[in-house]
Amino acid sequence: RRSPPPAPAMGVAAESATCKALAEQQCVFIIALGRTGSSHLLRLLNSIDGYRLSGETDNAWIYLGRFLQWSGKDTTQRRHLGRLAAGRGGTNYSDAICHARRMMTLLHNPLPRARVFGFKEIYSDLVRRSSAHSEIFMHGVEQIRTLFPRAKFIFHWRRNTSRIAASDFWQLERQSAVARRNFERLVGRFREYAAAHPDYTYETTLEGITNKSDPRQLEGLFRFLGETLVPRLRKMAYRRGGMRDWVEETHTRKIKRTLEN
Repeated sequence: RRSPPPAPAMGVAAESATCKALAEQQCVFIIALGRTGSSHLLRLLNSIDGYRLSGETDNAWIYLGRFLQWSGKDTTQRRHLGRLAAGRGGTNYSDAICHARRMMTLLHNPLPRARVFGFKEIYSDLVRRSSAHSEIFMHGVEQIRTLFPRAKFIFHWRRNTSRIAASDFWQLERQSAVARRNFERLVGRFREYAAAHPDYTYETTLEGITNKSDPRQLEGLFRFLGETLVPRLRKMAYRRGGMRDWVEETHTRKIKRTLEN
């Protein structure tokens, strides 16, 4: 039995038009510290009609951004990247950007497309090393903006950084006092970047978005996103539940610990 003939290749003009259309997608990305209620924020945003935000990617797009930026600096590397991405010679750097854009769309916004897509990332490995904090912005935020110019970013943390450091998740490698100072440095970087780019970045905290007596941060978040804060979503934001710590295993027993909010 003969296999069907391959589908005709997309023309250059059609391929370029498709790539430009993908670049116009609306997307929102949550960049958070671990153990700060970022999953609560993710659930809240995914409850907005038309939103599809994925979970953590284990730094995948940081590595892609690093590769794209490195390759874009040198003409030889640009040509090499193009050949790797397209599997043929004569491809340029813009084609590689197109392929990266298609890949992210395929993974995070497959058909039928969501109105707004994105993901949550805590970049744990990079957060633990203060020397790597700049990668979150240079290879993460800025490279995603290259792929999707309409992208918006929410920097999320917890005001009480000592509670973050008290989690077993962060005690694996550092003493809590050292970890807390590291978190505070990164929060400072978040604030600086957000102040410089208010058109596409916004700051949230667990305490701020769940504060029923002072809803300014929550209301500001929805204004930033251009969405309506309906009563259902407001109620969901205030109902955060308990903060669950990392699950510890002792032989065959699993012990759940609850952090103080």
